[in-house]
Amino acid sequence: MAATADTSFTGQTIQHYQVKERLKRRPASSLYLAQDTRTDQLVFIEILHTTITGNEALAGRFQRRMETISQLKHPNIAPILTVAYTSEKYPFAVIKHVPGTFLSDKLAQWQQTNSMPDAQTALALIRHLVSALTAAHPVGIIHHDLRPDNIYMQANDIPIFLDLGVTISPLPFDETILEKTGTLDYAPPEQLRGQALTGRSNIFSLGIILYELLGKRRPKLPISDWDIFDRRVLPKEIPLEEVRKDLAQETYALVKNCLWQQEWNRYDTAQEMLAAIDGALEAEKRWETAVSHHHHPVKNNKWRLIGLIAGGILLLILIILAIILLT
Repeated sequence: MAATADTSFTGQTIQHYQVKERLKRRPASSLYLAQDTRTDQLVFIEILHTTITGNEALAGRFQRRMETISQLKHPNIAPILTVAYTSEKYPFAVIKHVPGTFLSDKLAQWQQTNSMPDAQTALALIRHLVSALTAAHPVGIIHHDLRPDNIYMQANDIPIFLDLGVTISPLPFDETILEKTGTLDYAPPEQLRGQALTGRSNIFSLGIILYELLGKRRPKLPISDWDIFDRRVLPKEIPLEEVRKDLAQETYALVKNCLWQQEWNRYDTAQEMLAAIDGALEAEKRWETAVSHHHHPVKNNKWRLIGLIAGGILLLILIILAIILLT
């Protein structure tokens, strides 16, 4: 069997797993839905596109990363059940299955129905993913293609990573990403330049996703006849505060500190970003309370209303008494 991205294992049996459907085709591997013929349980299977003889270094890296991830017990990282090879020596990993769909599908649904999550829900969603990275990054696991198409949303809308073990070669810089779409891609600038990824690279990608959740679209690039900057060198996005005006300052700062083009300006670690998200969540709760009180004084301040009514009644009695005395 040729070792290419077009190779499909759908319909085949790998060990005791019956492959039912290919869910995702990635640059280096494909994700399948399969069924364990011993237990009838569904599982995910990630299969590398090359055999161990075709690319020993990549196959070895895939196996080592999957084995490392299998040791991480984190609720937002799908458990790895088995790491092995097919009869043709394709490396694969069996991943625990949970019902759900991908975030890209969720985003499309939310946008079509105009039902994007509120700010606190969006922050909580990203927090789950950042929390997973606080476990993955310290053991050297960096996500190599972090985008909504590769984030799995469980039925309870809590996200998990299925593909942390997959690595891809650095992408060549593609200036058409900026010129054709007018938006920033989820890939960080250093990846587009063909450089190695770091933990800060994942922070950038999550910043783009958070911007999209809050602003209802990916960050657009300002277009002006007077723009003297080469957008390919300095793709500076329109700030979130110019797109949406009703968020707390901490939320704007969170997004900004994820999207700096220079890595060293972003949060140093996922743990630091996690703390910033917690601060933004608290600020959004305070902001929501303040706005609620401002717009609903009767509902949220009933004792003040009772006081006003009592004062009005007392004033009316005094006026009546004054009239009686004067007559």
